[in-house]
Amino acid sequence: MTLRQNNKLRLAVLISGGGTNLQALIDRARDARLAAEIVVVASDRADALGLVRAQRAGIPVHVVDYRSCLQRDAAQLASQELPVDLRQLDRTQNILRQQDSKKRLLHLGRLVLAEKDLLAVLRPYRPDLVCLAGFMRLMTPYFLSQFNREQELRVLNIHPAMLPAFPGQHGYEDTFNYGCKWGGVTVHFVDEGEDTGPIIAQAGYPIWPGDDVETIRQRGLQLEYEVYAQCVNWLAAGQVHVARRASGRLYTVITDPLYRTIVSQWLQQSLT
Repeated sequence: MTLRQNNKLRLAVLISGGGTNLQALIDRARDARLAAEIVVVASDRADALGLVRAQRAGIPVHVVDYRSCLQRDAAQLASQELPVDLRQLDRTQNILRQQDSKKRLLHLGRLVLAEKDLLAVLRPYRPDLVCLAGFMRLMTPYFLSQFNREQELRVLNIHPAMLPAFPGQHGYEDTFNYGCKWGGVTVHFVDEGEDTGPIIAQAGYPIWPGDDVETIRQRGLQLEYEVYAQCVNWLAAGQVHVARRASGRLYTVITDPLYRTIVSQWLQQSLT
């Protein structure tokens, strides 16, 4: 990734709710602990508290009306000029599993319509990275193709479980309800599937007798804030390299000489 002269990445952060990970990034950027500046925050919900957090920090905010786009019927969608061929896009996506191809294409078209609006919001800010921080919408290959290139990936997500276990929206609940003795958080690049992209970093925490979902959520969130910021810093320093295994799957290599020390610190943090 080509860095700017000040070695700070330009971040676009996407949110749907309270924006605690956004706030953690804002705080670290303010304290010069983050090698990045947040240039825009966008949400699919006008009532997202994270928008207030961004406004308080002087960051431009935008709302993209996903709900309206996802309510379009087939006739309304057909009247819209879509930027991609939906059938071709459908062959590359792994997020929609409807057996009925008409319903699947309709859903895909609705998502593309919303993403077209989202991209129109983001482009003027020229983000180096798009960071999903509690953004509760699936991303299609259309959106990702605007940022991702072969082995140069620029869309990140923070997930509240130790992937590939427990993908989806309820990582903490799924981890706890399964009876795991350890939980974890994952920062990964976003690809054409749901939480299937190359993993950048993970950190684990113990689940003690007597813990409940809220207890482990708070324990995990403290790790989320640290791991997400560190991954951005590694990317800014050019210390994240994407490679391909013989199987064809992409994976990452962290070249920071302090990598083991940092991961050990995350473990110690989770035990306190």
